[in-house]
Amino acid sequence: MLDAQKIGTDMNVLISERRFNDIITGAEQLTEEYPESYLGRWWMARGYTLMGDTESALHWFMEAMKKAEDDYEESKISSSMANVYNIRKDWDQSLNFSEIALELNPENVVGVIARSIALMATGKRKEAYKLLDVNTKRYKEDYQKACVAAVKKDKEKMLSYLSKAISENPHTRITVQYDPDFALYRRDPDFRALLKS
Repeated sequence: MLDAQKIGTDMNVLISERRFNDIITGAEQLTEEYPESYLGRWWMARGYTLMGDTESALHWFMEAMKKAEDDYEESKISSSMANVYNIRKDWDQSLNFSEIALELNPENVVGVIARSIALMATGKRKEAYKLLDVNTKRYKEDYQKACVAAVKKDKEKMLSYLSKAISENPHTRITVQYDPDFALYRRDPDFRALLKS
């Protein structure tokens, strides 16, 4: 039986060790073992995202979408695609896919944050803040809170939440370097020091 939680844990270990090729290999095996599940294809896309190959990532997210069985899965894939479009600075596509993600699942925090990034980038700051503030109660994880603080440009809160997130989940130290939520801080000395500590 497919154990998505265990797969996530195992893949996050590979992320923490920067073994992105092994994520691809594991995702290929997953797709062969469970051809009707979206999950292997989603992890394939995730691996390519971390490798900086956004074209392949988008291809595999679309392949994952073909196997999605419900609104939750479609929403998860759509918000992941919105994130990739944010990496590419293709704000229109990010707004499009984040809107789809939130229509399918209004509680999708990744969709909320991805949309707020694209809104900020297109000069719709008030709309971005409103979206983030309306969903405040949905941010359960320290990483999510760090993302929100980063988008709102609250550096102190971002560093505080991120520090907790890294101690809870070591792979966060790696994912944060690729996450579009933190693009503004990549060269910030305090941000870089936290990732090295």
